[in-house]
Amino acid sequence: MKCHPFSALLLAVSLSLSAGVDDALAGPFEKSAEKLDIRIRRASERFVGMQADPKKRIPAEVIAKAHGIIILHKVKAGLGIGGEAGNGVALVRNKTTGAWSAPAFIASAEGSYGLQIGAQESVIIYLLMNETALKPLLGGSLDVGVDVAATAGPNDTGGKIDTTTMQAPILVYSSAEGLFAGAAFKGGGILPAQKNNEVYYRRSMNDVLFDSAIRPTAAGQHLIDVIRTYAGRTGY
Repeated sequence: MKCHPFSALLLAVSLSLSAGVDDALAGPFEKSAEKLDIRIRRASERFVGMQADPKKRIPAEVIAKAHGIIILHKVKAGLGIGGEAGNGVALVRNKTTGAWSAPAFIASAEGSYGLQIGAQESVIIYLLMNETALKPLLGGSLDVGVDVAATAGPNDTGGKIDTTTMQAPILVYSSAEGLFAGAAFKGGGILPAQKNNEVYYRRSMNDVLFDSAIRPTAAGQHLIDVIRTYAGRTGY
């Protein structure tokens, strides 16, 4: 079942104006390399912001064991129909050297019918904890909760981390509250923002994530340093 074209257009405009989620949308919203540089820096800020909240904070032990990280900025909106769109970055760790890849640009978009009014922004961080979670990215996309199971990650409350939880392929951390919090676990399709990767790196998302010859930019290295810093912390 398809939504009315005018409703779809209104939803797209609303989402793009609300959060700059242009990766999930078409041509007119394509970013320049300079603006994409800012997007990576915002991903760093969002990661730090999550770590500043004791209820959302990811334990250092969990970050240190992650094989990959996705930092996604998402908006859920309603204009007679419901819809979600988002953009962000993904990084993977080289299983041989332990080094993080340069951050690749990703997008997320989906629509659904409903009677929702207004919009809510959220930051969602997916920690990919094993090779099973990474495999869909090798194929170019990942549907959280469908391709790979996802569960809520343990927060940094100082207690012992449940080893069963740590065995989950994907651990989810979200800034969303209440009605919208559950959306993180059925995250929708996470797709390569291919045009943005080509503008910024002149390479595909797959190359950026899995070709160790691609070096991060200054903004990308800052994000990697932020992740390393929080992976090495045992207290705050």
